[in-house]
Amino acid sequence: MKRDKMEYKLKKELDRQRFEHTLGVEQTARQMARVFGEDEEKAALAGLLHDCAKCMPLSQMIKAARRADVDPVMKESKALMHAVAGRCVAQDVYGVQDEDVLGAIRWHTTGRAGMTRLEKIIYLADVIEPNRKPYPGLEDLRALCMQDLDGAMHAALRQSLEHVREQGKPLHPDTLAALADYEPELAQEIRPSGDPGTAGDA
Repeated sequence: MKRDKMEYKLKKELDRQRFEHTLGVEQTARQMARVFGEDEEKAALAGLLHDCAKCMPLSQMIKAARRADVDPVMKESKALMHAVAGRCVAQDVYGVQDEDVLGAIRWHTTGRAGMTRLEKIIYLADVIEPNRKPYPGLEDLRALCMQDLDGAMHAALRQSLEHVREQGKPLHPDTLAALADYEPELAQEIRPSGDPGTAGDA
């Protein structure tokens, strides 16, 4: 499917705010890919489709992701489930076959241990794109995202950890595993998949 058709379909599937966010992530991902020597077209495509399942009802997300390995926590959270469903929708509906792009869509909310550069770019583009409402540390993170990819990932994951702990919740194990790449001492906190946790809404 060509980009203009993807955009047309997304505009119908997403609410206005989410559609504007999507275009912002596409733009930011392309810019970051240019800075860090990643494939710009792959980054733009993953950015464009990263939230393609975001406005689905949770039951429809679960149905769309029927082939995916989904833990029970994700099945209770639209914030987590949309990334898993999005990977499947990008492949089944939008015709994306590139595993790099599909992986970036899949992991853009929780992150994971051993993320690829493209996965990091989409994760970060999602949280710094121009339409994001201001939050503490956003401008510093935006600057870091154009200078130090791993430094920015560490900062973003640490922000996620602090945010959910302020809410009295544990971080999803996949996000803790991603953060443990930068803070190995956290490895002992990683719970088996399926234990309660969240990554926050992205």
